[in-house]
Amino acid sequence: MTIKSHLEKIRRTWAAWRHSKRTNTILLYVICLIISSLFWLFLTLNSETQKDLTLPFNLTAVPDSTTIISGLPQSIKVSVRDKGSSLIRYDFGNEPTMTVDFLEYFDGSGSFKISSIDMLARVRKLFNNNTTVAAISPDSLSVKYTSLPGKKVPIKVDMNVAADFRCVINGATILSTDSVIIYSDQNTLSAITSVSTKRITATGLTDTLAQQIEINPIPGAKIVPNEITVKVPVEPLINKKQNVTIDIVNAPMGVNVITFPSVVEASFLVPQSIYRKAMNIKVAVNYNDIAYSKGASNLVAVKIVNTPTECRNVSLAVDSVEYIVEKH
Repeated sequence: MTIKSHLEKIRRTWAAWRHSKRTNTILLYVICLIISSLFWLFLTLNSETQKDLTLPFNLTAVPDSTTIISGLPQSIKVSVRDKGSSLIRYDFGNEPTMTVDFLEYFDGSGSFKISSIDMLARVRKLFNNNTTVAAISPDSLSVKYTSLPGKKVPIKVDMNVAADFRCVINGATILSTDSVIIYSDQNTLSAITSVSTKRITATGLTDTLAQQIEINPIPGAKIVPNEITVKVPVEPLINKKQNVTIDIVNAPMGVNVITFPSVVEASFLVPQSIYRKAMNIKVAVNYNDIAYSKGASNLVAVKIVNTPTECRNVSLAVDSVEYIVEKH
């Protein structure tokens, strides 16, 4: 079939669809919908309406030596009334920014205040004369600041954590920082010697715990940073076996004790990361056990004398060995 015949077929199909009763009905419905939408839009834009806006708050001219402690908002919530045609621009994210000069309202003694009257006046200036400001939140500002340098104090982590019985907490708790900087007035700074975190509770851990945790707030003070990352290293325990030489203890001068065998196999659990490391496990035969037995048996007990803190559940393949005593 040629291109011309294809085009002719499409034209006939379009003509048939365009002149059908169903098509006329659809076109009529669409036209009515467009007219009603335009009518609704016209009424909306010319009638008074109320809109809630969030205005960004920007504090300028803050001296480099000044630190804001508390009370500074990121934004101001405002409810305004006006014709829809005036407020429609704010539907596209064009809210004005409320900018305040720090030097205009600070009192030089740690407070920066904007009264409700000044707040209303400033917000009104951001809109048209015909726009009515119905509500502001917050309707006034009281911001605390300090010009004193910060004080560095250590962090105390409040936590209750435990590993699963098949795992172990292997190593010290790791903090993203071990101290914070406190900004406040002189009396508050003098009384603070440390800060603590909110409590961490975690049991049955099978993997390393890494958690973002907040520093407990202090009234009238700013803490930087106000949260830290706490990391508790957790590893699985692996079963390991190792031959350990049997030592002789409390043997008098001129006496030599020989055990058979001279080594014993120790079994224990150890963190996975140090599995290949030789463990300094010590086992021994006590000569006093031989002397007090008066030769009633040719066996003597083998006892565990020392185990590294990394090892768990240490046991020996045998609890006694044969021996001979040689005197020089």
